[in-house]
Amino acid sequence: MRIEEVGLSRSSRVCLIAIFLTSPAAAQNSPPLSGTPCLQVANVAGYKPLPGRRSLVVTDKRGRQYRLDFTAVCEVLQVRPDLGFRTFGTSQYSCVARGDSVYSSTDVGANRLCRIQTIEFYNEGPGTPPPLPVPAPPGRARG
Repeated sequence: MRIEEVGLSRSSRVCLIAIFLTSPAAAQNSPPLSGTPCLQVANVAGYKPLPGRRSLVVTDKRGRQYRLDFTAVCEVLQVRPDLGFRTFGTSQYSCVARGDSVYSSTDVGANRLCRIQTIEFYNEGPGTPPPLPVPAPPGRARG
């Protein structure tokens, strides 16, 4: 059955297509993803280091989250640097794999690489949000 046969107007079809295109982006590994993860360097949208500097959570452009565990403590995660990936793949669409590395573009001279030991889907939900700031009392401050 084609869309024209259902009798939808052009604007209704555009709205329907927009809903289908935005629906997968709203899900953050819900339901939890399983199988072999394929994080492509070209699709990295963001990242956050986990406590202990031995793991990094990377989010791709589709909202899927991946956990990268390193073979040792990754010193380039001390500050929030611009991270890059050094892979053995020949294309920017190759999957990041075990043995590939993460590096900081602000730490080029030291040439410190964080070798990836494992990569898996990160299915944990977001942590508790930080508390809201306390509003200032009305009136002028006295000091």
